[in-house]
Amino acid sequence: MASRMVRGPRGVQTEEVWAAADAVLGLGERPTIERVRQQLGRGSPNTVGPMLDGWYATLARRLQAPADPASPAEAADGPAVPAPVLRAAKALWARALQQADEAAAAGIAQSRSELGAQAEALRQAQEELTKEKQRLDDRSEAYTVALQARDAQIAEAARQAQELQQQLLACQRQLDAARSENAQLRKAADADRKRQEAREADHQAERTRFEERAQAQERRLHAEVDRARQESRRLASQLESEQKKSAKAIADAQDRARELEAQVGTLQAGNASLMQELQAARDEAQRLQSKLDDRSSEMLDMLNELRERLPANPKKRAVAPARTRKPRG
Repeated sequence: MASRMVRGPRGVQTEEVWAAADAVLGLGERPTIERVRQQLGRGSPNTVGPMLDGWYATLARRLQAPADPASPAEAADGPAVPAPVLRAAKALWARALQQADEAAAAGIAQSRSELGAQAEALRQAQEELTKEKQRLDDRSEAYTVALQARDAQIAEAARQAQELQQQLLACQRQLDAARSENAQLRKAADADRKRQEAREADHQAERTRFEERAQAQERRLHAEVDRARQESRRLASQLESEQKKSAKAIADAQDRARELEAQVGTLQAGNASLMQELQAARDEAQRLQSKLDDRSSEMLDMLNELRERLPANPKKRAVAPARTRKPRG
């Protein structure tokens, strides 16, 4: 594609800009807008810039066919490049390619070094997270063992409380039996008293006729009454003693039951605290595992991105001079 000649203001022409660029290139320097303006001694950057872009666009074709200055393409693109300028341009071009290769090799080496450092950092982070996870697993196992021991203690305390409850019920049944026996004894004593009263009435009615026999009978009956009264007193005292013993056993059983209930409450509170600590440890382990997965995914994405940026074989890069930049219309 032929470059269109641009007529600049104040007499600055495309041929002049191209000639100045050739002169700068012949000095072994890279033609820039400021250097071309210094070579011309005039021209604004806005005017020289588009013309210099056109010069760069046609430079590759002119370097490829310097021996045919009369070709139509070169006639359309501009004047032929002088031999010194051509040699300088080729040397500058080779130097640019070498610098580009060196820069690419340095960038690849730096990328590989950074990649290795990041991989080492990732490995160390994974080791730290693995150790932390192992520590949390150990804590979780210890908490589980402690909870099992607490559960066993609670079960034993509950068993003892149940046994005391059964003992309390047994004492209550004994107390009820003693009360029933006392009632039966009282009924028997009342029956004996009534029978004795009936007998005394009979003996009183027959006293006149059987005085001596009645007196003897009365003495016998009084003796029996005394024995009955003594037996009643003995049974009452025995019943009172049994009631006191039963009451003391019931009070002791109730105190023991209250102590066991307090121990069960304490153990249940400790169990709840251990459950909270265990849940916190599990949540922490899950958070660290999620953090490890996220960090691993990020580093893997970074490694893949760095591998994609690395060329397959940096030494085989080739820059075609003829396919650089297209001239502006």
